[in-house]
Amino acid sequence: MSEFRVTNAVFADASEQEGGLAGWSQRYSQLRPGRYQGTLQTLQFDGVSISRERVEVAVEEATCPPEGSLVFLHSLAQRNAWRVNAVCLGSSEVSVLKGGHEVHAALDEGSDVLITMVDAARLGGIAAPQSSVTTAQKLPEAEAVMGWFLTLMAAFATEAGCPGDDLARFLPELICDKLSFLYAAIMRREGSGRAPSVHDYALYRRAREIVEDQPNEPMSVTALAKRLSVPAELLRFAFVETVGIGPGAWLRQKRLDGARRDLLAARRSGIGVSDVAMKWGFWHLGRFSAYYAELYGETPSQTLGRSG
Repeated sequence: MSEFRVTNAVFADASEQEGGLAGWSQRYSQLRPGRYQGTLQTLQFDGVSISRERVEVAVEEATCPPEGSLVFLHSLAQRNAWRVNAVCLGSSEVSVLKGGHEVHAALDEGSDVLITMVDAARLGGIAAPQSSVTTAQKLPEAEAVMGWFLTLMAAFATEAGCPGDDLARFLPELICDKLSFLYAAIMRREGSGRAPSVHDYALYRRAREIVEDQPNEPMSVTALAKRLSVPAELLRFAFVETVGIGPGAWLRQKRLDGARRDLLAARRSGIGVSDVAMKWGFWHLGRFSAYYAELYGETPSQTLGRSG
């Protein structure tokens, strides 16, 4: 019998949702204030999956699909822009990610993304894309294919609606046929797609690597710019282009993200709020609590209580 599985998951934290896509290496961080809400629905067939991921607050994602896969991304939110490797995308674009290569995505509030992943070998020996992200705009083929995938998701949204054995065997081949058709159209249009903002994204990546090497050490924008040997204004522009916020807010939220993960794991570690705050460079406990509550919609103590 061919494999078919449907999963529907609801998440209350970015660190939970980052593990939702099987086989992916991901790290999600909340970018803007608000109580976190996210959902992920996945239809899993032999060698191909279709997922719909929703996020109700802005997040940034360092994401790497499994080696040997191709991933097709299409935004279903008409009014929400999102960024992939510093390229601002709307609902008219479709992007292809090359498995085994990390990309950076920044999603606005109310993001709704269709994610179709396939073992590249199932597409009949196609040439792999040259870059980690390939984007094409306004493809009629994309609208037709993505619309058909949404119809599948609606039809098989629960285990009760799962296809019979014959259909479960046939659907992966049909899905792969449609993806081959779409991939060929994207490759034809590749020259007209927007080129990535290479310098902005490269500068952001260098900055992120420095911060992640010493994650709980407070660092100012000026100090980070000095480490990178660039003007602070250039660093600010690179961050705004890549994640939609400036480096000062990003640095603080990076430390808040580390603190939240520690608080959620406190059942295993036994540490308290003040210990976590000081570990992540927040020396004023009241200010830490205010920043934390503004971003996550709950106090550090409430998060610690949920971890118990």
